[in-house]
Amino acid sequence: MKGLLAWVKSNLIKERPEMFLKGDSVYFLRFTTRPGVLVLINDCDWELCGGLDAELEEKDVVVFISTLHGG
Repeated sequence: MKGLLAWVKSNLIKERPEMFLKGDSVYFLRFTTRPGVLVLINDCDWELCGGLDAELEEKDVVVFISTLHGG
């Protein structure tokens, strides 16, 4: 996951990376009072898969869900 997040930051995030990343990880809802990002690996919370240390395989599906919403 560490490598994937670094790649996403370098290749996909064009503006405001602070809304997605904090340091080398994603913004977690429980660690901040502002909206965060839920991360799923194969429909499972990434923390149950090892978090940043999770080893991804070729056909794994990673989903980032923003908890930011308008009103």
